[in-house]
Amino acid sequence: MQSLFAAARTGSRLAGHPRAWLVFLVLGGLAAVAVPFAAGASPVVETLSWVLLPGASALAVLTGMRRNGLTGSRPWRLIGAGLLITLLVSALGWGVGWVWLRSPLLLGVYQVGTLAAYGLALVALVMLSLRASGPRWAALLDAGTITVGVAMPLWTLLIGPVADRAVHIDTDLVFALALPVVDLFILGLVIRLALDSGRVPGLSLLGASYAAMFFSDVVYLLNQTSNEVYGAVSTACWLGWAVLTGAAMLHPSMAAANRTQEPAPFTRARLAAVLALALALTLVSPLVSVVVPMVAGAGPAAGAHGGSSVTLLTVLLAVLLVLRLSTVVCVSVAQAADLRVALHRQDVLQRSLSHRASHDPLTGLGNRTLLGEALHTVITSHAAAPDAPHPALLLLDLDAFKDVNDTYGHPVGDEVLTVVAQRLRELVAGERILARLGGDEFAILLPRAETGEAMAVAQRMLETVRAPYLLDGRELYLTTSIGVLTGTAIATASDALRDADLALYAAKAAGKNQITVFDGELRARRLHHAEIAVGLRQALAREEFTLAYQPVVDLTSGTIYAVEALLRWTPAGGRPIPPDVFIPVAEDTGLIVEIGRWVLNQACADAKRWHERYGIAVTVNVSGRQLRERAFRDTVLDVLARYALPENALTLEVTESMLLATTAAETRRIVELLAELRTHGVRIALDDFGTGYSSLAYLRTLPVDILKIDRSFTAPLTDTDPHQARAFTKAIVELSASLGLSTVVEGVESREQAAVLQQMGCPLAQGYLFSQPAPARAIDDMLQVAPSKTAA
Repeated sequence: MQSLFAAARTGSRLAGHPRAWLVFLVLGGLAAVAVPFAAGASPVVETLSWVLLPGASALAVLTGMRRNGLTGSRPWRLIGAGLLITLLVSALGWGVGWVWLRSPLLLGVYQVGTLAAYGLALVALVMLSLRASGPRWAALLDAGTITVGVAMPLWTLLIGPVADRAVHIDTDLVFALALPVVDLFILGLVIRLALDSGRVPGLSLLGASYAAMFFSDVVYLLNQTSNEVYGAVSTACWLGWAVLTGAAMLHPSMAAANRTQEPAPFTRARLAAVLALALALTLVSPLVSVVVPMVAGAGPAAGAHGGSSVTLLTVLLAVLLVLRLSTVVCVSVAQAADLRVALHRQDVLQRSLSHRASHDPLTGLGNRTLLGEALHTVITSHAAAPDAPHPALLLLDLDAFKDVNDTYGHPVGDEVLTVVAQRLRELVAGERILARLGGDEFAILLPRAETGEAMAVAQRMLETVRAPYLLDGRELYLTTSIGVLTGTAIATASDALRDADLALYAAKAAGKNQITVFDGELRARRLHHAEIAVGLRQALAREEFTLAYQPVVDLTSGTIYAVEALLRWTPAGGRPIPPDVFIPVAEDTGLIVEIGRWVLNQACADAKRWHERYGIAVTVNVSGRQLRERAFRDTVLDVLARYALPENALTLEVTESMLLATTAAETRRIVELLAELRTHGVRIALDDFGTGYSSLAYLRTLPVDILKIDRSFTAPLTDTDPHQARAFTKAIVELSASLGLSTVVEGVESREQAAVLQQMGCPLAQGYLFSQPAPARAIDDMLQVAPSKTAA
């Protein structure tokens, strides 16, 4: 009695606890077993058991549905309503039997309510089965197969004999016979739903509850047709159903039962299970129909009265199994088709990824990876046949292609690259391999080619790239530099690319738009370049740099007008390295920026006393790499401020060759930078004037104050036939004067040259005649001497 009240109180006090379902199951289970078998003949206790325990179950059902989010689902609302109606009418039925002595009206209400509740549960479970993510009819076929499979032994063992023994058929018997049959359908659907939903323990508990209901209804049927009374068993099963139902709805996993579940994958093990179930259900009916009568002692003929029913059920089961296996076959065929499609897509994707990994996405040419693999194959083949012609590798790099991107935009640049690729593709035939290595660099591999053939291909490439490009109504012209590796054994693919790249670098350095063939000297120069670069990285820290100054002299008065700072490098323990050797390396590696900053600081520090005492300026050479730095303007102005030098005490010297090595866009930015510095008072000198292709054009666009005539014009001034040289020099001097520029002639080494220049009206000169580059201390001494002595 105490366990009964404890189970009733559980529904109200523990319903919200995560373990409420377990507590309810344990206490309710004890009550369901204890009450029917220990109550004796006390009708009061049995009546209370039919009221309190179902009431607690009803509360558990309502609480579980609300907590697990099942109240918003129509099927689960129907199931909940069916459960509540079943609990109420069953309690009413028990009351009818004991209190009101089987009132026909109340009994009818009980029977109709029970069947209605079962009907609601059946409809709801069908709705849930059809809502599953898998094939809809598969769920119903599974439920039908299970139901019919269990119905055959049930008919043979119970329903058939009951029908035979019945003297007359009344509503009570029909009701008792209908309950187990409906239970079977409900149980089959619940089992199918539990299997389709994966691991949902709440559905397993719900299936167990309907199994208990099924056994309760079977015992109820036996009570209707047998002299034996199994009331305690029926009561225990029914109360067990009530307890299991409440526990199922309280279980937290029921929250997942309302979500559409993906069907389990149809594996080989699952197919074997379906076939085993089909075989078992097919054999169970014949075995039962034969074995049961024989055990009863009547022989097989004793069951002949139910043969038609068993046969009908067997046929129905066979039809269901065939239909279910048909769905299995359809699913298998569909999965096989999906697998074929997936494999095809995977193959296409794999080939696409492989192509992308080895080809350039813009031009469709092979990339560096493909070229490396081809080089490896060619090298291996040549090693097997050393007498065959060597492979040849040609590297091509478009000259000033960055200017195309900067001027017209990257889309136009990409279009140009595509056209170049198409033109080169037309040159490549047979076993030749064309690749784009990145940016504007291309490569052609000739597996077997004599030197003459490789040079002929390179020349055609040069001419092909030079042809005009018509893009969006614009006509563009490009040139290219080509490095050729041919006529030599290649050890590895990386060696081949390195050597061909050295040849390409040499072609660029030699003026572009030309072909350079690799030789061993290029590699030696590159190694020397690398050694110089390593030394330069350490030179600043080791204080190995010094500055030498060469005076710029006024030809009329002989006084020092300015000094030019010249960088010198003497590695520790070594000999001095010429500037024309290490400065190009510093520019290539970018170290010129840091070195140039040191030169600017040191030159301004030395010039501070010279400008204060003698009013002379210092000239500092700057490279294009320095001018491309965004912080260069601020660096110059900060250094001048640090040493309290006026801006006109500093002259920045740029070269024509430096401007020729930049793109048009970079040249514009450099011109803007120099113009801005010039507005601050810093003077600009154009060095080596006359050596470039566009000297006059630069005079028109550059913000220049001083023009320095290259030494190549000075030497011929005193030759045996100096007429032409003097004419050119005089023209430059007069042009400079007409533009309002100061003119400095470099490379003056004799008095005769100085006299000629003075006669031309050239104001300033610089050269060994006046002084070799000297340290700052020597310049101090020069400035203390009389001007006539300094100029001598």
